[in-house]
Amino acid sequence: MIFTVIKLRPRGPFHIGEREDWKEGSKTYIPSDTIFSALCHSYLLLYGEVDSLLKGFIDGNPPFIISSAFPYWQQSYFFPVPKNQIPSDKELKKIQFIELIGLRRLLCGERLDDIKGEIKTIPYFDHGGLIFPWKMENVPRVGLSRWTNHPGENFFHFGQVTYQGDAGLFLLIDFKNNSLDEKLLAAFNLLAQEGVGGNRTNGRGLFYKPEVSEIRIDTAEYDGVYSISMYYPSIPEIPGIAKAFYELGDRKGYIYSPSGQSLRRRSIRMFIEGSVFPNDKKRVGTIVDVTPDAFNAHRVYRYGYMFPIPCRLEVI
Repeated sequence: MIFTVIKLRPRGPFHIGEREDWKEGSKTYIPSDTIFSALCHSYLLLYGEVDSLLKGFIDGNPPFIISSAFPYWQQSYFFPVPKNQIPSDKELKKIQFIELIGLRRLLCGERLDDIKGEIKTIPYFDHGGLIFPWKMENVPRVGLSRWTNHPGENFFHFGQVTYQGDAGLFLLIDFKNNSLDEKLLAAFNLLAQEGVGGNRTNGRGLFYKPEVSEIRIDTAEYDGVYSISMYYPSIPEIPGIAKAFYELGDRKGYIYSPSGQSLRRRSIRMFIEGSVFPNDKKRVGTIVDVTPDAFNAHRVYRYGYMFPIPCRLEVI
């Protein structure tokens, strides 16, 4: 299977929020629904409308699907460890991403315990220490009251991630009918300039001009599928999930639109990247209407289509 690769090299720190009480951390990668939202916003800014891009997704016939944006480091692409891998070694449980060559072996049913030391991972284990291609910082922040302009006790920490020079992020695109056209490429170019994630007005989340290439992932037909995107099932897709290996994540946040940016979108729960499901041709996901009741300018959607790669449902 051949997919289009979009490489995004960060210009500086970015923030993909994960709030825990008074601390707002950041993911080290960018989920597919966040990428899709930013892409739609860029498309709207460029062409004055986004309905033509959204139509196929809303109708259940997406013209393309996208993955989340995962790390690349030097010449290697890294993917989340499949959730059907349950290592017995506690050190292996610290692995967040695995290089493509190792991923292929895991998708074919090998165990992570058996191939450790033969594959590249993030973090990289070096004499007992853990090495990452990024630096995570928690920056102290103060929130001011809108009524008194006084901070009171409204202190929190703001997480930001900075990738080192030979690392960055990449995402895959699987086109169903066509290839990357000029309009979509222009939207990705603007996305890099507009930024992704939080605190963009202060220069966070900006990228250099995206690099476009291709990648081949050789797979065979198996009894499972491994998702490299966030996934929200439609009602007919729910059967079979009991046999899956997965984690769930809350997806929430504010509307980012020229028509209004201060309202919260409806929150939903989604299956996170790396989840493994029984293979079912009807398991494709959907796009979810998360428009809040108080917002009437246009509909607000969250991208929930699965980017599936065939795999063994259970390891050997």
